Amino acid sequence: MSENAIPVAEAARDFLRLLEQVESRREPATLVRNGHPVAKLIPFPAAAGTCEELAERWERIPRLPPAEAEEFAADLEQARASLPPLKAAWD
Repeated sequence: MSENAIPVAEAARDFLRLLEQVESRREPATLVRNGHPVAKLIPFPAAAGTCEELAERWERIPRLPPAEAEEFAADLEQARASLPPLKAAWD
């Protein structure tokens, strides 16, 4: 079990402190009940501040396997086809 395992009862009693701890340390906390993990509280990733930071993050984004990427592209095309045609705002 991780060193950041917190019993659910303790988390409920002092949730704001736990939330501040996760936010400030930027480390997740695993909530456990009866010795078993039941949930994870994770810090929300900070927004990229510069184009360089965005480019670094882009390289680490997991890629879809080819079959899933093709299914996703087909879903997008189907969604686009179901939209009404665009109408100019001045019409």
